[in-house]
Amino acid sequence: MANNSSADKQRAQELVCVTGAGGFIGSWVVKELLHRGYRVRGTARDPADRKNVHLHTLEGADERLSLCRADVLDYDSLRAAFDGCHGVFHVASPVSNDVELIPVAVEGTRNVVNAAADMGVRRLVFTSSYGAVHMNPNRSPDTILDETCWSDYEFCKQTGV
Repeated sequence: MANNSSADKQRAQELVCVTGAGGFIGSWVVKELLHRGYRVRGTARDPADRKNVHLHTLEGADERLSLCRADVLDYDSLRAAFDGCHGVFHVASPVSNDVELIPVAVEGTRNVVNAAADMGVRRLVFTSSYGAVHMNPNRSPDTILDETCWSDYEFCKQTGV
């Protein structure tokens, strides 16, 4: 069994990538990974965009955070981002009810999964949003939502959500 210092050393050697690092969920994932001692490579369509500035103020960012340009629809950019990574947190996804964005989200996720496999990534965590569990008119509003709750597919189809 590893003691805390050897576990800390192992984490410090492992590089983890977070897609969509500058977004709301991505930022929190980056913050927690840095807090736990991981080296983090965050992706953004434009790393220099001012919406990513806050990432550089996180504790540990100076030593263990790098940002790179990547787009989930650009397979080669994902391969470059995942190079040398032990794990990937796929957080980047369009947040909209626009049905035209569904193929973008599906293709982007397919690219992330395939690029991670191509680059030998050992762990892939796929995150979703509130939309995956929220849309169910048959559920009580008092229900605590967890991993067993899902949006009602037929309701979403009928309402165009």
